[in-house]
Amino acid sequence: MTLTRYSAAASYLLATLFISASHITAALQSNAKGSPQEIFSGSDECSDVDRCVCGSRDPCEVQLDVPDACMDSNSMSLCPVVFFLHGAGGTITGFARNSGVHDAGVIGVYPQGVNGWNTGPKGTNTCDWDDYDCTTDPDEGKFILDIINEVRDLGAHGNVYVHGSSNGAALAYRLAANANEIPIKGIIAKITQMLEYPLRSGPGDLNYNQPEGHQRVSVLNIMGTDDGLIPYEGGSSAVFDGDTSFELYSALESNVFWAIQNNCRTEPIISKVQCDLCTDSVADFYEYPNCADGTIVEHYKVYGGTHANAGRAALGGRTESEVVFDFIERCETGVGPTAPTNPSPVSPVLVPTTPVASPVSAPTCVDDTSWRGKVSEDHDCAYVAQDPSVRCKWINIDNLAAYEGCPAACNSCNGDTTSAPIMRTTSSPVSPVPVPTVPVEGNCLNICDTHSHEWIVKCGWELACSGCPRCDGDTTSAPIASPTSSPVSLVPAPTTPVASPVSAPTCV
Repeated sequence: MTLTRYSAAASYLLATLFISASHITAALQSNAKGSPQEIFSGSDECSDVDRCVCGSRDPCEVQLDVPDACMDSNSMSLCPVVFFLHGAGGTITGFARNSGVHDAGVIGVYPQGVNGWNTGPKGTNTCDWDDYDCTTDPDEGKFILDIINEVRDLGAHGNVYVHGSSNGAALAYRLAANANEIPIKGIIAKITQMLEYPLRSGPGDLNYNQPEGHQRVSVLNIMGTDDGLIPYEGGSSAVFDGDTSFELYSALESNVFWAIQNNCRTEPIISKVQCDLCTDSVADFYEYPNCADGTIVEHYKVYGGTHANAGRAALGGRTESEVVFDFIERCETGVGPTAPTNPSPVSPVLVPTTPVASPVSAPTCVDDTSWRGKVSEDHDCAYVAQDPSVRCKWINIDNLAAYEGCPAACNSCNGDTTSAPIMRTTSSPVSPVPVPTVPVEGNCLNICDTHSHEWIVKCGWELACSGCPRCDGDTTSAPIASPTSSPVSLVPAPTTPVASPVSAPTCV
């Protein structure tokens, strides 16, 4: 596999970049496999105030690994640039031997963290996590952005990807969340998911833990179900040292967040793939289809995988490295999933259809035992009751809000919702049906269009922007595509379902 394929237009772009960058004294150079170049170290003096990459970081080292195949005659390159981020307490030592960039035809960047990466509570920090003006603790967003700018100046102009494991994956999510300022095309995040709380943490301006704008970033996430350090279901973790300000989304909630961010369908297509480390040798592969701008959101659920081994699993007949570079290649070409070798046979996964709903009188303050959130079967009324201020706004697959299906958990029995019938499904599925109006506060145009943390809290995880009213002051919903009952073929190479629009009277 190689990712070094250029068109005539790309060659012209390289020539143009060469002319515009002729003032740069240093130039991109290739190196032998296993012998990366050191472009920054702690001994570098800060002669350029605007480009003092290391600053007070100790230790500080950044290696650049450039295959011969990525170089052109002008010492320029359009090969993808892939950052490899180690875990907490790790080093960059093994990347030169094991990254695989020379075989894949991409440029590798190996930055060294300071006792890991500053993405949460750290005993070595001198400032509180919410001291954004702190200048003594590592500012990871600025560090990575400065490296990107330097690599660009050298002549590497390909798209930027981030591959991280554990603490490195936490930083990958942080960088993706700030992709409106940091030019990240895609991330590969192993054995962790995105933070739910806090919204920001650590020094500087590039410290948001969820995206604040419209930036689209492709995401491949791999997690084990038996991870004792970073729970698959999210919540707290020992890595936070008891600080209750930090909580993780569940793996599936994190994936749905990025599906929403990339304007994908939020109902995943799920298939079984071979997995050498999994219980029963099978993992679940989640694909969130129809993403905007050629972005990709995918997830591997590694059954029985732990924090130590889930990220190393061979999946779908591919090695760990092949899974990573196949994802990057598809991000570059905008192509869907590549068929795995010898996939385990499974039955086709049908696109969910919207069933006919029949009103049933709701008993006084009794939760519906069959209500489950749209994202996970584990999200029942008892789960909603653990955080009702947020979770009572969630909906199920039939668009029934939790405050209706779980009136006891949401303490909604004495409000107007007591007269609202709880919708039970019959056995006669049809499509489409009208999408109910979603109760939200404030200016929903701004809430939906910013995908901000405030919007998620108000509208609920499982509504997505498609469930929010889109016109300020209007209570009707925008048209939403509802899938028909046509089945979708097995992943890989899914068939795109035909969508029927649900009309809205005024808000279009």
